[in-house]
Amino acid sequence: MLKQFILMLIASIVATLPPTASAYEFAPIVAQFTPNGSGASRTFVVRNTQDVPVALQIEVYRRSADETGEETREPEYDDFIITPPQLVLSPGQSQSIRAQWIGDPNPEIELSYRLIVEQLPIPYSRGEVGDKRVADISMGIRYEAALYVVPASGKPAVEITHAEAAKTESGEQVIRVTIKNTGQRRAILQNAEVTVQSASQSVTLSGEAVSNINNRNIIAGTQAVLDIPWPESLPHGPISASISTDFYKN
Repeated sequence: MLKQFILMLIASIVATLPPTASAYEFAPIVAQFTPNGSGASRTFVVRNTQDVPVALQIEVYRRSADETGEETREPEYDDFIITPPQLVLSPGQSQSIRAQWIGDPNPEIELSYRLIVEQLPIPYSRGEVGDKRVADISMGIRYEAALYVVPASGKPAVEITHAEAAKTESGEQVIRVTIKNTGQRRAILQNAEVTVQSASQSVTLSGEAVSNINNRNIIAGTQAVLDIPWPESLPHGPISASISTDFYKN
């Protein structure tokens, strides 16, 4: 009986939870800024889709990548003014959030940031026995927007700086390439072709063979280490590689 009561209590709590996937809406999730002028300010809109208040906190992080291409972040307090940095939305309420760039007015390369909108936990009492609460529910949802401060000129450019034969953790033979963005803007790779040269043979890979490369976003000044399945026609041994690619227009 006790187990049945506990199961019924859990079911009752779950049934009364607000749908976390639609707690609030935020847009846009990608925004470009000019380093000066009217384009140095952008407006975002957040809307509470719940029937309870939503508390939000907005923060900015400087975005880069480590030597393998994994994203790294550092809190940024000086380059942007966010208004408001915190807010509480009533049920159904919408509000604008303004991001103003106040950093370098003439950057040499594109600068990348994350705008994090995070729902602060608010406890909700979902059941009572007499004057005692039997459940407290806290929930939090976050949006991560990409912010780019775009220089007056420049474009993406990539090159393969290193290529080697390697094996994945599961033992699969792969070509491991290091692709570096040497340009001034982010490089979102499209229609990539990788030419691999061994001691006796050359093969050009495209389409599904380089699916791990296509659509990869390599921000300016960083690199990514990516694996390509080893082609059956290529003998194992030392290799070199080069890349030809289009870039997503943004």
